[in-house]
Amino acid sequence: MVIVRIQSQGKSASLWNEIINKKDKLQDILGDNGTLLYLSKRLGSNDISLMLHTTNSLALADFITSHLAKISGVDGLWLINMLKPVFFQLPAQADRMKRYAVSVKIYPPRLDEVYRTVSKTALPAGINMVYLAYTCHLFGDCLQFSVLADKDAKFENFVENMINKIPGVLRATATEIEKTHAFIPYREWERYL
Repeated sequence: MVIVRIQSQGKSASLWNEIINKKDKLQDILGDNGTLLYLSKRLGSNDISLMLHTTNSLALADFITSHLAKISGVDGLWLINMLKPVFFQLPAQADRMKRYAVSVKIYPPRLDEVYRTVSKTALPAGINMVYLAYTCHLFGDCLQFSVLADKDAKFENFVENMINKIPGVLRATATEIEKTHAFIPYREWERYL
């Protein structure tokens, strides 16, 4: 599984619409080599993130360079591999909760311990884990997860008093997700793990 972060200086809204409008064509291009899963946009950013599943790195390279890179308004691309992803059951009220992405900087020898701890942490009421994966997308920022929260203060408390206190965690950085669009029903995601 990968996240392709697509940057567009000041044009992320039109880029968002273009990806949504071309989703069938993009899926046809991927064909049997992959599946479009999800689109999201971080609050205050000029980029959107396209999550997709593929096991064919050559097809992925062709898809990115020959198709995504040529969409009008694309200024940059960043590929984030999702290793050992785990997806969690969404609550019935998910559409009324805010979504956040959290990147965690970890002392490298503690990577596996932190991953296990985050995956098994009992979450406070009103906080729901969406996914967890190794990403190693920046030196030190090796883990990424997403949560839903019913209140900002509850989420901030969760990051500060639970995540940042796990032994081996050096820093957790949170970003609110402004909008999302699923390309397949959530119940089908297990097939791509």
